Amino acid sequence: MGALGISIIITLLFLGAAGSAGDSFDLTDALADPETPQSNQQLGQCQNEARDIVFLMDGSSSMRASEFMQLKVFIALVMKSIPHNAQFALLQFSNRFEEHFDFRRFSRDRDADLLIGGIKQLGGGSHTASGIRKVVKELFTTQKGARPTAKKFLVIVTDGEKTGDPLEYADVVEEANRAGITRIAVGVGLGFTSTTAQRELHAMASHPPTEHVIVVRHFSGLRDSQAELKEKICTSHGAAAPRPTVVPQPLNTCSDPQVLQKLERVLSGLDQVNTKLNALAAKQGKCG
Repeated sequence: MGALGISIIITLLFLGAAGSAGDSFDLTDALADPETPQSNQQLGQCQNEARDIVFLMDGSSSMRASEFMQLKVFIALVMKSIPHNAQFALLQFSNRFEEHFDFRRFSRDRDADLLIGGIKQLGGGSHTASGIRKVVKELFTTQKGARPTAKKFLVIVTDGEKTGDPLEYADVVEEANRAGITRIAVGVGLGFTSTTAQRELHAMASHPPTEHVIVVRHFSGLRDSQAELKEKICTSHGAAAPRPTVVPQPLNTCSDPQVLQKLERVLSGLDQVNTKLNALAAKQGKCG
């Protein structure tokens, strides 16, 4: 992308043009150059494995319109940088939820700019834990196009602590673990300078947190964090696949001849023991 193109993007994002333009601002304007310098260079560094990746995107009112636009650009760039065998889905959360596209729709139309460009910010609170449960229960399903053999990733991008959520992270992370979903938490903004907020990121992410948490101080730094998120996805071995429950089959003793023979020998042995005990008791009676 040339210097003029970069200048236009910076002007739109940081002088508030994105916010004031509202819905008329097209994400394709920010990503107009299809030759993303990083994409062709980095594709060779990421194995073309089957990956199903869901973005859980914060749309709460604590985020300004220009910041929400930068978040959209960040997600679109990450989608473009992952090799072709990846599938994506996106759910926006506040105290409400909106599913913008699932894996099936993405498989029909892989244009990240078009899929994300029309997303409008929901506004409201931040029910992050409830959003995680909704993704696990409703998006990572074969009905929504999830592949049973693909590695599963949930990328949570949020600008602060959850508010008013009826669920705790402890209520939902085990559900994600059992489903074999690797969770990467991206905290962006000054809200994550506090220890409490960072602990919340650790609570929602997979373990160890050092490998699954990214903290970005300002929204303007999201572009620089694109490569870090891609690396975490590409180098992850994925969560352990959930093991199917094996129900032991009852032994059919009625039709197994070997079992019947063993039972006959046991009963015969018991008869012999009983005979010896009776003889011993009779002998003791005579001596008494």
